Amino acid sequence: MKKAILKKICLLSVLCVAMMSFLLHFSMTCYGQEEPCPIRVEVSPYQINIDSDGEEHYVRILTYTWYSNTAGAFVYINENLDAISTEFVKLTRDSVGHLVVKIDLIALQQAELDVGTYHDLKIVVQLKEARDGCLEQEGTGEIYIIGKQGATQSVQD
Repeated sequence: MKKAILKKICLLSVLCVAMMSFLLHFSMTCYGQEEPCPIRVEVSPYQINIDSDGEEHYVRILTYTWYSNTAGAFVYINENLDAISTEFVKLTRDSVGHLVVKIDLIALQQAELDVGTYHDLKIVVQLKEARDGCLEQEGTGEIYIIGKQGATQSVQD
Protein backbone atom coordinates (compact mmCIF):
# COMPACT_ATOMS: atom_id res chain seq x y z
CA MET A 1 0.00 0.00 0.00
CA LYS A 2 2.79 2.41 0.91
CA LYS A 3 4.62 1.56 -2.33
CA ALA A 4 1.54 2.39 -4.42
CA ILE A 5 1.13 5.76 -2.68
CA LEU A 6 4.85 6.49 -3.08
CA LYS A 7 4.67 5.63 -6.81
CA LYS A 8 1.68 7.93 -7.30
CA ILE A 9 3.44 10.79 -5.48
CA CYS A 10 6.58 10.30 -7.59
CA LEU A 11 4.55 10.11 -10.79
CA LEU A 12 2.62 13.27 -9.94
CA SER A 13 5.86 15.08 -9.03
CA VAL A 14 7.48 14.14 -12.35
CA LEU A 15 4.32 15.13 -14.21
CA CYS A 16 4.20 18.53 -12.46
CA VAL A 17 7.86 19.23 -13.21
CA ALA A 18 7.38 18.27 -16.87
CA MET A 19 4.27 20.44 -17.14
CA MET A 20 6.01 23.41 -15.51
CA SER A 21 9.00 23.16 -17.84
CA PHE A 22 6.68 22.95 -20.87
CA LEU A 23 4.69 25.99 -19.74
CA LEU A 24 7.86 27.95 -19.01
CA HIS A 25 9.24 27.11 -22.46
CA PHE A 26 5.87 27.95 -24.09
CA SER A 27 5.67 31.34 -22.38
CA MET A 28 9.25 32.17 -23.41
CA THR A 29 8.63 31.25 -27.04
CA CYS A 30 5.39 33.23 -27.17
CA TYR A 31 6.44 36.39 -25.36
CA GLY A 32 10.23 36.43 -25.29
CA GLN A 33 10.99 36.51 -29.01
CA GLU A 34 12.44 39.60 -30.59
CA GLU A 35 11.48 38.44 -34.08
CA PRO A 36 7.74 37.99 -34.56
CA CYS A 37 8.12 35.57 -37.47
CA PRO A 38 11.39 33.67 -37.18
CA ILE A 39 12.70 31.00 -39.53
CA ARG A 40 15.52 28.60 -38.94
CA VAL A 41 18.47 28.96 -41.32
CA GLU A 42 21.53 26.80 -41.96
CA VAL A 43 24.59 28.27 -43.69
CA SER A 44 26.77 25.99 -45.81
CA PRO A 45 29.70 26.16 -46.01
CA TYR A 46 29.99 27.61 -42.55
CA GLN A 47 33.66 28.58 -43.05
CA ILE A 48 34.33 30.79 -46.10
CA ASN A 49 37.72 31.27 -47.74
CA ILE A 50 37.49 34.84 -49.00
CA ASP A 51 40.41 34.18 -51.41
CA SER A 52 38.50 31.59 -53.47
CA ASP A 53 38.40 32.29 -57.18
CA GLY A 54 36.47 30.83 -60.06
CA GLU A 55 32.97 31.10 -61.35
CA GLU A 56 29.88 30.63 -59.26
CA HIS A 57 31.29 30.25 -55.76
CA TYR A 58 28.28 30.51 -53.49
CA VAL A 59 27.45 30.49 -49.83
CA ARG A 60 24.30 28.39 -49.57
CA ILE A 61 21.70 29.26 -46.93
CA LEU A 62 18.91 26.76 -46.35
CA THR A 63 15.78 28.33 -44.92
CA TYR A 64 12.93 26.34 -43.48
CA THR A 65 10.23 28.21 -45.37
CA TRP A 66 8.58 27.17 -48.63
CA TYR A 67 10.05 28.35 -51.92
CA SER A 68 6.61 28.43 -53.55
CA ASN A 69 5.37 31.02 -51.00
CA THR A 70 8.42 33.30 -51.42
CA ALA A 71 8.04 36.71 -53.09
CA GLY A 72 11.64 37.77 -52.42
CA ALA A 73 14.55 37.47 -50.01
CA PHE A 74 17.12 39.94 -48.72
CA VAL A 75 20.48 39.25 -47.07
CA TYR A 76 22.10 41.57 -44.52
CA ILE A 77 25.60 41.24 -43.05
CA ASN A 78 26.37 42.19 -39.44
CA GLU A 79 23.31 44.36 -38.76
CA ASN A 80 24.07 46.50 -41.83
CA LEU A 81 20.99 48.42 -42.95
CA ASP A 82 21.81 47.89 -46.64
CA ALA A 83 21.07 44.48 -48.07
CA ILE A 84 23.49 42.67 -50.36
CA SER A 85 22.75 43.64 -53.97
CA THR A 86 20.19 41.36 -55.60
CA GLU A 87 22.60 40.66 -58.47
CA PHE A 88 24.65 38.57 -55.99
CA VAL A 89 21.67 36.72 -54.48
CA LYS A 90 19.93 33.77 -56.16
CA LEU A 91 16.81 32.05 -54.88
CA THR A 92 16.41 28.33 -55.51
CA ARG A 93 14.84 25.38 -53.72
CA ASP A 94 16.04 22.12 -52.29
CA SER A 95 14.60 18.70 -53.11
CA VAL A 96 11.93 19.05 -50.41
CA GLY A 97 10.76 22.51 -51.53
CA HIS A 98 12.47 24.74 -48.96
CA LEU A 99 13.86 28.09 -50.06
CA VAL A 100 17.63 28.13 -50.58
CA VAL A 101 19.31 31.54 -50.75
CA LYS A 102 22.68 31.56 -52.53
CA ILE A 103 25.09 34.46 -52.03
CA ASP A 104 27.89 34.91 -54.55
CA LEU A 105 31.32 35.03 -52.94
CA ILE A 106 32.00 38.31 -54.80
CA ALA A 107 29.44 40.04 -52.56
CA LEU A 108 31.32 38.91 -49.45
CA GLN A 109 34.65 40.00 -50.97
CA GLN A 110 33.23 43.44 -51.75
CA ALA A 111 31.85 43.76 -48.23
CA GLU A 112 35.46 43.81 -46.93
CA LEU A 113 34.71 41.62 -43.93
CA ASP A 114 37.29 41.10 -41.22
CA VAL A 115 39.18 37.83 -41.61
CA GLY A 116 39.33 35.38 -38.73
CA THR A 117 36.03 36.42 -37.17
CA TYR A 118 32.38 35.44 -37.17
CA HIS A 119 29.82 37.43 -39.14
CA ASP A 120 26.03 37.31 -38.95
CA LEU A 121 23.95 36.74 -42.08
CA LYS A 122 20.38 37.90 -41.59
CA ILE A 123 17.84 36.58 -44.09
CA VAL A 124 14.53 38.40 -44.53
CA VAL A 125 12.01 36.52 -46.66
CA GLN A 126 8.96 38.29 -48.05
CA LEU A 127 6.00 35.94 -48.48
CA LYS A 128 3.40 35.95 -51.26
CA GLU A 129 0.66 35.04 -48.79
CA ALA A 130 0.55 35.61 -45.06
CA ARG A 131 1.42 32.55 -43.01
CA ASP A 132 0.69 32.49 -39.28
CA GLY A 133 -0.11 36.20 -39.55
CA CYS A 134 3.29 37.04 -41.06
CA LEU A 135 4.12 38.60 -44.40
CA GLU A 136 7.86 38.46 -43.63
CA GLN A 137 10.04 35.91 -41.91
CA GLU A 138 13.60 36.37 -40.75
CA GLY A 139 16.43 34.29 -39.43
CA THR A 140 20.12 34.61 -38.70
CA GLY A 141 23.06 32.33 -39.41
CA GLU A 142 26.80 32.70 -38.88
CA ILE A 143 29.78 32.46 -41.20
CA TYR A 144 33.47 32.42 -40.35
CA ILE A 145 35.74 34.22 -42.83
CA ILE A 146 39.29 32.99 -43.50
CA GLY A 147 41.88 33.98 -46.09
CA LYS A 148 45.08 35.94 -46.57
CA GLN A 149 43.92 38.46 -49.18
CA GLY A 150 41.12 39.70 -46.97
CA ALA A 151 43.59 40.28 -44.12
CA THR A 152 45.97 42.31 -46.29
CA GLN A 153 43.09 44.30 -47.76
CA SER A 154 41.77 45.29 -44.35
CA VAL A 155 45.27 46.27 -43.14
CA GLN A 156 45.88 48.45 -46.22
CA ASP A 157 42.49 50.22 -45.95
